[in-house]
Amino acid sequence: MRTGIALVVGVLLFALALLIEAPATLVDKWLAAASGERARLADTRGTVWNGSGVLWLAPGFAGARIQWHLNATPLLWGEARGSLRAEDGSSPRAIFALGNHGLVLRDVDLVLPADALLRAVAAPLPLTSAGGTVGLRADALALRSDAFEGRAGLRWDGANLQGPTPGTRIALGDVRLDAVGDGKALNGTLSNAGGDVDISGTTSLASDAMRAEVHVRPREGIDAEHSRSISSALALVGQPDARNGYRFVWSARRQ
Repeated sequence: MRTGIALVVGVLLFALALLIEAPATLVDKWLAAASGERARLADTRGTVWNGSGVLWLAPGFAGARIQWHLNATPLLWGEARGSLRAEDGSSPRAIFALGNHGLVLRDVDLVLPADALLRAVAAPLPLTSAGGTVGLRADALALRSDAFEGRAGLRWDGANLQGPTPGTRIALGDVRLDAVGDGKALNGTLSNAGGDVDISGTTSLASDAMRAEVHVRPREGIDAEHSRSISSALALVGQPDARNGYRFVWSARRQ
C-alpha cells in the first residue's frame, strides 16, 4: 500500500514539475493556432508562466521582444490572468484576464506599422500597402458575452493608402476611432484630422453583430485633379451621399 501511495505521489510530483517547467514554445504554438499562423513568437525563452519571445506577424514583420507573466491559480477555475510588456519598456503592454466570461483588458498600449497589421489580419490587397502606425490604448475594457464596458482609443497616425493611379498616395491624415461601451455594445466614433479626405462615421461591436458606416469625401482646398481622381476611386466602391462624398457600410454577424 505504501509503495502504491509513494508511486502515485511521485507521478503527481513529476507531472507538476513538468507543468511548472512547461516551455515558452507552447505559448507560440497556442498563438499560431489561434491566429491561423499569422502571428507567432520567435526565439522564445523561459516557461509558459514567465517567458519572452519576439513578436512575428505574417508575412515577415518582426517586432519587439515581449515578456509575459501568467498566474497559475486562476487556471483552476478556467481563467487565464497575466500581463505582458515589451522588454525595452516600449509598446506593447497589457494586463489581461481571459475566460468563459470573455476578455478583460487594462493598461493597454499597442503600436504597430499599419501595413504589417493589415497583412496579418488578411486585409484586402489594396489596404496592405497602407502607411503610418496604428495604436490601441485602453485604461480598462471588458468584452463579455453579455456586456461591453469601458473605453478604447484606436489611432492611425500618418495614415495613407495607395492612390487610384500608380505612384500616387491618398493621405488620410491622423485617423481616430474612440469607442465607449454602454453595456450592450462597444460604440465608436470615427474622424480624422488633415490629409486629402474628410472621414467621419460610426462603428458598433455587440455580442451578436458588428457594423460600421463611414463617409469619405475629398477635402476642400486640395489640388482639383487629385480631388477628381479620389472621387473617381471612391465612386467604384461607395455610394454617393448628401455630403458630396461617398458612403460605405459594412456589417457582419458574430459567431
